[in-house]
Amino acid sequence: DFSFSLGATTALSLPPGGTQTVSITIDRSKTGTPYTQPIMFTLNVPNTITGSGVTATFTPNPATAGNTSMAVAIGTTGAAAGNYTLQVVGVGGSGATAETFTVDLPLTVTAPKTTLLIDNDASDNNDDPTDTTATASLSDMTFPMLLQTNALAFNAFIEPSGSTGTALSQNTVDHGGPDNGPYTTIVYYTGDLFGGNTTLSSSDELILESWLDEGGHTLLVFSENLVYDIGTGDWTTPETDQTSVFLADYVGAAGDAADGDLNHVNYTATGVTGTPFAAQSYKVAKDYMGLASTADVINPATGTDALVTAMETPKGATAALAAPVVVGRKGVGAKKTSQVIYVGMPIEDIVMTNGTNSNADLFLAILKYAGLK
Repeated sequence: DFSFSLGATTALSLPPGGTQTVSITIDRSKTGTPYTQPIMFTLNVPNTITGSGVTATFTPNPATAGNTSMAVAIGTTGAAAGNYTLQVVGVGGSGATAETFTVDLPLTVTAPKTTLLIDNDASDNNDDPTDTTATASLSDMTFPMLLQTNALAFNAFIEPSGSTGTALSQNTVDHGGPDNGPYTTIVYYTGDLFGGNTTLSSSDELILESWLDEGGHTLLVFSENLVYDIGTGDWTTPETDQTSVFLADYVGAAGDAADGDLNHVNYTATGVTGTPFAAQSYKVAKDYMGLASTADVINPATGTDALVTAMETPKGATAALAAPVVVGRKGVGAKKTSQVIYVGMPIEDIVMTNGTNSNADLFLAILKYAGLK
């Protein structure tokens, strides 16, 4: 019989590079006489974990009371995602009377979250990002659901309403905090609010451009008012203004138009042949749940792919045409290895009917085009 026993208050679950603290309880009343010897702790790690592996720091160590705190750190290499069993070993006393008690501690190593969801739709939660009781907007409900449906683990960044972009930092898009790997994908949505640089501030543009310049990154932008805010809004006028560099060099616009015929109406958009959107159509419901059913369209420059179109007569065009409401551009950024997909229609307003597709179908096609699925 042992004079003492050990127990862990919770299992471990963390990504490579992460840390977690667990309380180890000590029962010193296993016999009629309380066990008073100090207990020295170590952690046994399975040999399937190599490299920088798993380390633990116990405080206090040795322990003389009823518990010790164990801080566990997962190295950035050597622990693949999966389930493991660690062993917490406590040795009480010393010499011939020393006693050793071992307790198993489950460890789940999770995959790093490499997707960042940026919420910039100026809804209730953007007024106070710390308010967990704020009413979720249609956009706030749609995008997390689409990411979860496609098994894309993500972190969310809520941009405060009225922010000039200073809330979003280079550190946010590059690192995502100590418990996550570098973000390689960003999903940026702005909802239906516009004006006053609500959709994309100049600071946000510079940060996203710098992140894309690093190479190997994917940016998905969902905003039916991006052109309204930062574009020239003319189908044949090139984007040469400094504030429109994002549209010209990263989205790949040779011209663009805001709303036009697609302004608070029901309309249908169609996938382009030869793309993952082929044979699909999407019915946009007029101002569904209060979200404006407008559209900003892009006149694609050479190297920019038209992915989904809708019929309208953009400002500067002489006749109705199949104007791209979803475009993709690969090989962007300083290293020419990043990509941007811009969605200029509100996918939140898409309703699935007989013969048409859902917003989930559209989102999956975007992921396939980007090589994420």
